[in-house]
Amino acid sequence: MVPPRKSSFADYDSFRIMPDNLSAIFETILDYAEEEAAGASTSQNLQNPPKKHQKLHHKNAVEILEDFAVLKNEKKEEISFQELAQSFIDDWDVANSKSISIQQLSQFLSSPKIQGVLWAAQEISAGRFAPQLPDVPFEVDEDDGVAVKIVRIVRRGEPLGATIKCERGKVYVARIMANGVADRSGCIQEKDRVLEVNGVTVADKEPREIVNLLDKCDNGIITFKLIPAEVNQKLKQKKSSHRYVRALFDYDPWQDRRHPCPEAAISFRAGDILEILDEKDQYWWQTRKIGFGALARRKESHDEEQIAGESKKVGLVPSEWLQCQSENPDGLGSSDDLQFLESRKDRYYEGVFRWRNKKKRRRVVVLLGAPGVGRNEIRRQFFKVFADRFTNAIPHTSRPPRPNETDGVSYHFTTRAEMERMIERKEMLEYGEFRDNLYGTALQSVRRASERGTVLLTPHPLAIENIRTWEFAPIVIFVQPPDFGEFKHTREVYRAQTTRSHSAASSSNVSQNTAATNARAFSDTEIRQIIENSAQMEQKYRGVCDAIIRNVDFETTMNELTGLIYNLESKATWMPTKWLADIGE
Repeated sequence: MVPPRKSSFADYDSFRIMPDNLSAIFETILDYAEEEAAGASTSQNLQNPPKKHQKLHHKNAVEILEDFAVLKNEKKEEISFQELAQSFIDDWDVANSKSISIQQLSQFLSSPKIQGVLWAAQEISAGRFAPQLPDVPFEVDEDDGVAVKIVRIVRRGEPLGATIKCERGKVYVARIMANGVADRSGCIQEKDRVLEVNGVTVADKEPREIVNLLDKCDNGIITFKLIPAEVNQKLKQKKSSHRYVRALFDYDPWQDRRHPCPEAAISFRAGDILEILDEKDQYWWQTRKIGFGALARRKESHDEEQIAGESKKVGLVPSEWLQCQSENPDGLGSSDDLQFLESRKDRYYEGVFRWRNKKKRRRVVVLLGAPGVGRNEIRRQFFKVFADRFTNAIPHTSRPPRPNETDGVSYHFTTRAEMERMIERKEMLEYGEFRDNLYGTALQSVRRASERGTVLLTPHPLAIENIRTWEFAPIVIFVQPPDFGEFKHTREVYRAQTTRSHSAASSSNVSQNTAATNARAFSDTEIRQIIENSAQMEQKYRGVCDAIIRNVDFETTMNELTGLIYNLESKATWMPTKWLADIGE
């Protein structure tokens, strides 16, 4: 007796790994059938002689499959896969085989899904499609004598999502915006020629006149009469890209003379996260604005109007290539020009990805802002209130220690020559000179401080480039001043409070060694200068900031900043793509 095979037809994995070819599948079935036929024959010979009709049916089933397996491709189209499967099932049913594998095979072939697949394969291979679709309706333009298509679109308050261009009195579809109404309809493509809009001929009309026609549509219904493009552009084009970038410059399309259609653009500011949906065009990318900063999320609000508005709008923005070409008007064609592009493109957009701090690693918190905006006061308050959480990177200096100073606590005291060597080796985060002495913060000091807690820094803006690496993964928060009136009022209140506190401490013979006791009132000119300097600094460094906070008063600022730091540490945030290679997660 031939032992049964261990494999089972109930295990469909044997079919999943087969090539996408029905011949190969039936050849596999044939192997099972031959073994089962041989097994059944041997078993019956050992017990009872097989009946004549059983032998015939076993033989017929196997021969049918053998004939199908060896047929040439052109003849296989003449065989019905369904009839073949049904004939196989009927033969084995008549044979009344007790084999479990054969029963499972019959059940498999009898499945409605398999029957449907066999039928579909037969119909498609024979070129038969049902229902038979009518011919594409067309009209004949009296002037040009060409076939045209009529497209009706309902846009329901949304922009159409297409731009046009006029060439010698003829109007063409220049661009289809990703995910727009025109794109979702699938009926309009680039290079279609527009003949009419809502029954009005557009030949020789200005773009503004055509836009007005689109705005006058009844109930949001627009009817186009188009001459189709010669080649289906959607089949011809490559797959659109999809990535996210952080803008590093401000952009206003209405101020950009290069832009062919400002109405189809979006504006953005440095630090905004942009979703690039299509960058096939060398000069103009189709983009959606997500929001500002590391916590930007497109659908964070449940306000339907907001979701349907700016956060969903797709518009054109200049590409890196176009921005670089504007700086190099002679063109970007040579190898030197390509190197110029590579060296400059990071000035415009920075690739980003979303990252969640799953391992709870400590990140350096950097407060950026203009002098006088209150960063150092905020920092001192954090060290006082959250002494067990936030820590300071101890700076270096070349001056000698004073009587009340301890090396490694107040400063790391060293020689000028040693600090100059550290600067040469690029071991300093920042440094400067004051009264012939060098001061600065070493990167190693930041590393050591990170072992004790969350480092909080208020560096010079030029130090951002040195600290903004994956090693420190900094959270950069820009501190804005309040407006002039609030600034003046809060400073006067703060000065009065610190003066009373200092007086009480002096009368009690208690020393307050804090810079807050030296608080002084700013003049109106100084306040205006701080606000102006802050605006200029924000304009320059907004692109590297993860968030912005307004320092109205210390109590409000402390509460807001605490919550902001928690969110930036615990939630998914946008990080530079160039850090991906170092993450290793």
